[in-house]
Amino acid sequence: MTETVSPRWQDADEAVQSLVASLAAAAQATERSARKRPRGRSGSKRRPKSTRRHIAEVIRAHRLAPGLRVDRNMVAALFLGHRDLVSNPVLVVAVAQACGIIAGRKLSAKKIARMRAASIRVAELIAKADADTHAEALSPSPAPAPVATPVPVAASVPASVPLAAPASVPVEPWVAAPVAPRVAAPAPVEAGVGRRRRRYVRRWWPAAAVLLLIIVALATLGWR
Repeated sequence: MTETVSPRWQDADEAVQSLVASLAAAAQATERSARKRPRGRSGSKRRPKSTRRHIAEVIRAHRLAPGLRVDRNMVAALFLGHRDLVSNPVLVVAVAQACGIIAGRKLSAKKIARMRAASIRVAELIAKADADTHAEALSPSPAPAPVATPVPVAASVPASVPLAAPASVPVEPWVAAPVAPRVAAPAPVEAGVGRRRRRYVRRWWPAAAVLLLIIVALATLGWR
């Protein structure tokens, strides 16, 4: 997947590539001029210096970049398009001047001003793109939209199909339940009569026994 780049970063990268292309063209001119130089009297072949190393030596020898410690690695990173180096106008102008000195063509003041302005413009574009990136990172992300819950739709009944009438449920008439007849409690008179009989029996039983003894005694005497 390709990473999406903001329009400001695209403008900054295009400006960096344009400035690096101008410096690369100047470096190629130094290489061509180095090949055309005559060899020494002895005719011995010397190993040509690296273009990056040669540019760094010329910058240090002529003090073209005050306050910077320029070496071949820094010059190589500049030609690769390092943003921090391309946006430094002191280093960019120093490299351009060193290329002119090596090629034997001194840069004009107009050319130097144009290179300095191009480096300053690159620095401004990078700063704006960096500020937009920080602003986007700090801005709160929008909350996800709530998912709408589907509402069930009642099935429509065609007009041509008649609706069935609800079945009637037969209702039985209400009938009162039969009431059982109450059984009357026994009258308390019968209970009283029974008590009186037992009382009479208890009372007249001793008298009857005495009367029976008297009759037996008289009968005995009469027999004698």
